[in-house]
Amino acid sequence: MKSCLFGLIFLGLTNLSTAQQDLAMETFQLNDENYTPRHISIPNEHYLNLELEATQPLAISIKKLQKVAAEFDVTKDPVYSKRKSMTYTVNFKSNENHITAVYDTDGIILNSKEYYEDVRLPLKISNQVAKDYPGWAFHNSKCAVNYDSSNGSVITYTIVLKKKNKHKSISLTI
Repeated sequence: MKSCLFGLIFLGLTNLSTAQQDLAMETFQLNDENYTPRHISIPNEHYLNLELEATQPLAISIKKLQKVAAEFDVTKDPVYSKRKSMTYTVNFKSNENHITAVYDTDGIILNSKEYYEDVRLPLKISNQVAKDYPGWAFHNSKCAVNYDSSNGSVITYTIVLKKKNKHKSISLTI
C-alpha cells in the first residue's frame, strides 16, 4: 500500500515539473514590394459561378455534374481539330440528369441545356412554396438550366405538389 501511495505521489510531482526544452516558433513577414498575388484563371469559371448568379444554392447533384462539364477538356478529345474553328457538342449523363454543352475551340462552354430530376429545392424556394400552398406536400421536383456565356443562366424549377388525390404543378424561374 505504501509503495502504491508513493508511486502516485511521484507521478503527481513529475506532472508538475517543466519540460527541459522550450518550443520556439520563427515567423517572418514578406516585405517584397514587387510581389503580386497570382490569379489562376479557370477556363469555365463563369459557368461554375451559376450559383452566385441565381442567389440560391444549387443542389449537390447539379454542382457535381456541372463540375464534370466545366473540367472537360475538349482539346484532348480525338475529334478535336486545331486547324478548324468549330464548336463541339458534348453530352454528360448521370442517372436521370443530363447536360448538353457546346464548347468552342478553346474549351470554353458557350451554352448548355441541363435537366435534373428529383433535385433538392433551395431553402428559400421551398419555404415560399410551403407558405403559398398550405396543406400541399412536395411530390416531385425538376430543374432545367439554360446557360449562355453572353446572357448568363435561366434556372427553372418545376414542382409537383400533392394533396390527397390531387396533383398540382408549379413552375418558378430564377
